[in-house]
Amino acid sequence: MYVVVAGCGRVGAQLALELSYQKNDVVIIDRNRSSFRRLGSAFNGISLEGVAFDEEILAEAEIDRADAFIATTNFDNTNLMAAEIAKRIYNVPTVIARLYNPQRELTFFKMGIDYICGTTFLAEQIKEKLFQGEELILQHERVELGIQVLEFVVPAEVAGMPAGYLTSGVSSKLLSLARNNVEIPFDDETSLEAGDHALIVMRKEGWEILRNCVTEKALESPACRNYILPRSVEATSVAQPETKKLKIIVAGCSAVGAHLAYLLSFEGHEVAIIEENKEKFKRLPPKYEGLKLEGVCFEEDVLLKAGVKDADAFAAVTKLDNHNLMSSEVARRIFKVPHIVARLFNMDKEMTYQKLGIKYVCGTRIIAHEILERVSKPVLHIRASCFNNMFYLAELACPPSWNGKTVMEVQKNRGIKIAFIGRRSTGHLSDDKFVLKSGDTIMVLGLPSKLQGLEGYLKKNVKG
Repeated sequence: MYVVVAGCGRVGAQLALELSYQKNDVVIIDRNRSSFRRLGSAFNGISLEGVAFDEEILAEAEIDRADAFIATTNFDNTNLMAAEIAKRIYNVPTVIARLYNPQRELTFFKMGIDYICGTTFLAEQIKEKLFQGEELILQHERVELGIQVLEFVVPAEVAGMPAGYLTSGVSSKLLSLARNNVEIPFDDETSLEAGDHALIVMRKEGWEILRNCVTEKALESPACRNYILPRSVEATSVAQPETKKLKIIVAGCSAVGAHLAYLLSFEGHEVAIIEENKEKFKRLPPKYEGLKLEGVCFEEDVLLKAGVKDADAFAAVTKLDNHNLMSSEVARRIFKVPHIVARLFNMDKEMTYQKLGIKYVCGTRIIAHEILERVSKPVLHIRASCFNNMFYLAELACPPSWNGKTVMEVQKNRGIKIAFIGRRSTGHLSDDKFVLKSGDTIMVLGLPSKLQGLEGYLKKNVKG
């Protein structure tokens, strides 16, 4: 494909790099030449300095032959105008704009511009993680195959048991085991430790095995009640408490922070939002009913005024990674807030968050991924992230080049793990000797870098 990207911010740069890595022809435009430093040496496309809707710049970018145009500048008006020109004047087949202000969604919709509102999208992602169980998490479910992928924390009651305890023939399969936020090698004899994170794929028959490996608190969680229980298990087997209204602190009245605070307040939770610049409180809708505190989000006296001592959850969503990291650590280590989620901008800091065990949402990565899904029609579809974004679950159709190969061969060659295989209407928890066939649907687990490499491989070999 030939793709023109307007805006070399974090998201625009990430898009350009990934499209370039996939062997697309990419031109990226930005009015600030220094922004191109984000591309590094790996980018092999063309960078042009100028305004995204300037027709001379667009002509230099050869937009008339573009297959796609993506507007990702920091200004909604610029993105709207550039997208409108690309669509109406140059008839670019695929045009997508990034939108910041949710109040302008109707304008983009009426103009017929396909858009992604990063503000609402990220706020929903962060809210979901805030309410996600710490002990037991549903990562992916294929109801028609009767298969679920679950992540859970090994409780003290199971410590010392062998890893093989988590499997039951063809009913369950241990995919990965992490200890102290690092994946460790394992076999059936590996001794489990309290606090280990286990990723398991199972059929409904494997539920009884899992019930013995998680706490009652996890079994009573909303996630467990609403999603994880297999269809054959009666609801009466798990308690059904009413949904609790929580006390939540939001650090940072960014566009995302303001929208998140409003959503939580609207749902009846007790919300306090902290912001250094009180002018930013104007972003909060008039219907916001929570507390507003001016101050630095990681200072203890400010957090105490916000009610951190009895807070149920803390979301750090400032526009500074260091502030988000520091405030998350203070809330977690000093005040023992049970649920922490941070927003991350700089992808280079992901490993720091992972090693510290801070749950986070990387806006740069997920917004870029959402746009790529619409633009490049990927062969590999990301379905979930595991172990705090360390690994991703992705789905693909078995390529002809894998037909007749064993699971072991594919895993060794591509550096991935095969979670399960869908063949017709049956799900298979495959062993190493399982032979793949064209027409199979395959769910794989891998590092982001490995899956990126797999995407490139599949696009080269999809025709066999």
